Amino acid sequence: MGSGTSSSGHSNSTVSPLRVIAAGTSWRLFGSRRAAQVLLNAVSGDDEQNRMLAGMSLVKAGQRSFDLIEDKIEAGEADGPLLQLLPDIDSKRARAVLQKIASGDAGEVGDAARQCIDLIDRMDALEKDED
Repeated sequence: MGSGTSSSGHSNSTVSPLRVIAAGTSWRLFGSRRAAQVLLNAVSGDDEQNRMLAGMSLVKAGQRSFDLIEDKIEAGEADGPLLQLLPDIDSKRARAVLQKIASGDAGEVGDAARQCIDLIDRMDALEKDED
């Protein structure tokens, strides 16, 4: 009771934004796996504010978060909102990961991967225009 996490590991609505912020700090500074799980649950949860806070924290943690998300992909546990963070963390590395998903998954995750690849293409085009 009161942990804010169901037996399936998914966050329920009792997780406060303050807990998400604290988890983000703990993940970035110490690599806490428990904090990472709070962020993963929040980024895929129903609360818009928690999704935003968790996403920002994961992106800010950089390669540590990329590796975490890649582990979730390999375990078949990634969803669209989680994939959408990859281009913001490392667009070059994300392209290879996302292309593999896009070519092998016809469902929601595959659609998210294709949308992310399109975003990376548009970001690359903007960078070329600036040069």
